Amino acid sequence: MDYVVLISSILLGAGTFFGFRLNDAKRVKVLNTFTGAYLFALVVLHLLPDLYEPEAGAMVRPLVIGGFILLGFFLQIALDAVSMGIEHGHAHEIQGRMAFGVLAGLCVHAFVEALALGQTEGHAHDSSRHFLLISVVVHNYPITIALLGMLLQSGMKKSSALACLGLFAMMAPVGMFVSTHSGLAIYSRYLMAVVIGIFMHISTTILFESEDHHRFPAGKLFAVIVGLALGIASVLFES
Repeated sequence: MDYVVLISSILLGAGTFFGFRLNDAKRVKVLNTFTGAYLFALVVLHLLPDLYEPEAGAMVRPLVIGGFILLGFFLQIALDAVSMGIEHGHAHEIQGRMAFGVLAGLCVHAFVEALALGQTEGHAHDSSRHFLLISVVVHNYPITIALLGMLLQSGMKKSSALACLGLFAMMAPVGMFVSTHSGLAIYSRYLMAVVIGIFMHISTTILFESEDHHRFPAGKLFAVIVGLALGIASVLFES
């Protein structure tokens, strides 16, 4: 079922793009602002505190966990150089082979963050995994819209753009499958730390961006408030 949920967010994003003709970069930025605030709320209120919670029979090493969070943070910075920052709504004009670079960086991003969704018997952090799944789904929705816009504006045929989108859609399910069936899922705490670092970079980059003269537009401010409110509500109702 989780595989279907992951792919459904991509399909919903594609349907939204073509159904509402979302070629306006400003609308995508507002949507990304909402997801940035929502991700930040989930990370601070649930994912991060749960990461340091002791488990029966397992030792928590805060310094090691912090190291993996930093790894995820700077890994995303490195991926931004390839993907041109599309993970946090940076849509740019691209030509020729640049589209494949953007797609490659985005696919690596989707694969890595889904590794933490791998399951093992007696998974001790079911609630965190649940929130991570929600985060990935919410995060991939505006990425899909931005990616389709960039690919089509580059002159790529619609069929080719949809094929690229299909490749991106498969990366998260593949990452979760590999983690579950290769044994990587037993390191879920450290994989989660990497993903939290990635989310911290993405969400703070989105939230700290401002327009000229450091003004924060009213539309983006409203999106932040809604995103934070829904993030807080999600955690409170789950508790």
